[in-house]
Amino acid sequence: MLLKLSPTKVGTWQDCPRKYFLTYIAKERHGRSWAHLSYGNAVHGALREWFDLPVEQRTADRIPALVDGAWTDAGFLDENQAAKWRAHAVQIVRDYLAGVPSSFEPMSTERSLAFKTETFIVEGRIDRLDERDGEVSVVDYKTGRSAPAEDEVRGSAALAMYALMVQRTLNRPCFDVALHHVPSGSQVTWRHTPRTLERHLDRIGGLATDIARVQDTWESTEQSEEIRDELFPARPSALCGYCDYWDICPSGQQQTRRRESWEALEGPTSQEVT
Repeated sequence: MLLKLSPTKVGTWQDCPRKYFLTYIAKERHGRSWAHLSYGNAVHGALREWFDLPVEQRTADRIPALVDGAWTDAGFLDENQAAKWRAHAVQIVRDYLAGVPSSFEPMSTERSLAFKTETFIVEGRIDRLDERDGEVSVVDYKTGRSAPAEDEVRGSAALAMYALMVQRTLNRPCFDVALHHVPSGSQVTWRHTPRTLERHLDRIGGLATDIARVQDTWESTEQSEEIRDELFPARPSALCGYCDYWDICPSGQQQTRRRESWEALEGPTSQEVT
């Protein structure tokens, strides 16, 4: 069977093979609710629903209802904190859409696509596809604290994979990829060439080969914690405090303290523990 990948799976493997193992092989369920995910999902949902509205209904007064329709208080400290961030989500969506003509129609939103090579399959869901001058452009929304830099867009394996999905599945030219940072309104675009996309594909192919080799070894050997640690080593970093598996990962616990479920939005409340 061909190895199935997604931008999220590739990113997880690159961040921490141990997390990859726990998520996709062992299928451990240690997840918790995170406020930054609740907030980000609501912003994404509101933007999707906006473009589903008839043009005559795309008015600023509809935006609070669009955010509320996608909102959940999961992960927040309390109702007051959730209300504060819900209001902030409404404001940044309103500000972002103020720069978009109400008559603008994307080619599609939250489009699921996939492509395959001789050794792996890549599948993913793209926030938005725009069409201009006979080409398709990829748009990915971001809601984190920091606006993206050009290097982040140029080097993004996920954005390159999305462009390749469009080219290979829809048979349309697609070279422009962009990150839209909704809180700041920053929009950073990079134009790939066939050669740069081919380089990204080669790197993804190399990762696919590594992942498949390790998974095959795991399946064919006598499984033990020692073998797991060798094949899927933990890669401690500042991300450990936000990992769903911190509670069962000694390496992550040694790296940093457990972050509060709302801390990625509000910021740390105590000194970093390393």
